[in-house]
Amino acid sequence: MDRRRLSAIDLLKRLKKYEMEKDARELGELRHRMVQLERQRQVLADGLSFKTPAYDANFTPYMQQFVPAAKVEIGLIAEKMVQLKPNITTMENRVSDKFQQYKTFDIIHISLSAQMRRKHDARENAEIEETVLWRWTQKQRAKKRALNKIQKS
Repeated sequence: MDRRRLSAIDLLKRLKKYEMEKDARELGELRHRMVQLERQRQVLADGLSFKTPAYDANFTPYMQQFVPAAKVEIGLIAEKMVQLKPNITTMENRVSDKFQQYKTFDIIHISLSAQMRRKHDARENAEIEETVLWRWTQKQRAKKRALNKIQKS
């Protein structure tokens, strides 16, 4: 019975670990996406802060188109980042919950294993004590028989 419970708990523990790892991978992907968006935003912000020499008239038409487009793109990226943050928080909470569930099953597994070991050790000690007692009894009987033989002769 205990071995079946231990196997069932081990299965549940492995299942929770799998679910936790799956959610952790998804969380990693979301964080990676956030880093990519931040990098894109930073590249555009760096482009806006680029100072062209005043004497270079070739850059003026380009900059007149780039600046508004870059600001719009930065705004879109910021919106995506704002939308992504709750998903990251949700996934962090899910990973945390799955980890707690996994550790709960792990603790139960360890506890049950220890309990089974204690029961096994107690049975084994009882068998050893019984064997020792039986041997001692046999020796005592043999001594009595030997004394009786000596007394009869």
